[in-house]
Amino acid sequence: MINQIQRSLEERLPIEMIYMNKQCECTKRRVLVKRIDTDFITAYCLFRNDIRRFRIQDILAVSYLPPHYVRTNH
Repeated sequence: MINQIQRSLEERLPIEMIYMNKQCECTKRRVLVKRIDTDFITAYCLFRNDIRRFRIQDILAVSYLPPHYVRTNH
């Protein structure tokens, strides 16, 4: 999974991920990864239209999205 996140960053590929939040609720997010740190990724969330941080250990699944999900100004 970390390899897919790394590829998303390097190739500017959007991904869809299943993420478990602090309340242990699973959400689906479509993001464009901007940075990978030791425990977190920073990504532009296409749902919230904002930069968000996600704890890597709470990302349950990742898949690639078609390129048309990325807007050119992000």
